[in-house]
Amino acid sequence: MTSLEQQILATEEELAGFAAGSVTCISPTLEQVLLEMRQTGVPCYAWAHLKVLLLAKLQLALDTMDGDAASKSRRASVTQLLQTFESPPFTLQRLTEIILEPHRSYRSLPKLLNALEKLLAVSSTIQVVDPRTAQAIVQQFQNPGPLEIDSPIARPIEDVATRAPWIGEAAA
Repeated sequence: MTSLEQQILATEEELAGFAAGSVTCISPTLEQVLLEMRQTGVPCYAWAHLKVLLLAKLQLALDTMDGDAASKSRRASVTQLLQTFESPPFTLQRLTEIILEPHRSYRSLPKLLNALEKLLAVSSTIQVVDPRTAQAIVQQFQNPGPLEIDSPIARPIEDVATRAPWIGEAAA
């Protein structure tokens, strides 16, 4: 077993422990799972476990914002919306961005709740990717290389029937 597979197994176990309630604080490993989802938008672990982690982080994000008593029911409805998903919503990447840094875009709790409600008022979901195959996706985002475009639109075509009148004969 490689060190990457050991790391994935340890993360899966930690996520399962967090989801079961045996671990109550969000460790740096679990924080890294959230950071990878924010960067790639790809959920790499069991949705049941990720959902519990997202709910815990959502509660922490909502607790950091100053709010009034009227927003208490809206907070509950936002968490209820997230709990209803049987698969990750397709807005997972933006949801994770907001949960990790709520003050970056939103200064008040009502505005944050509006954004979260819109992100969770979707019906489309995405598939969970196995973390063993998802490492290639994560590495692609961490080390982006030059894009290779292989399209007939992007390639110049030698046998152009008519040249543009403003291009001189020398350019042809």
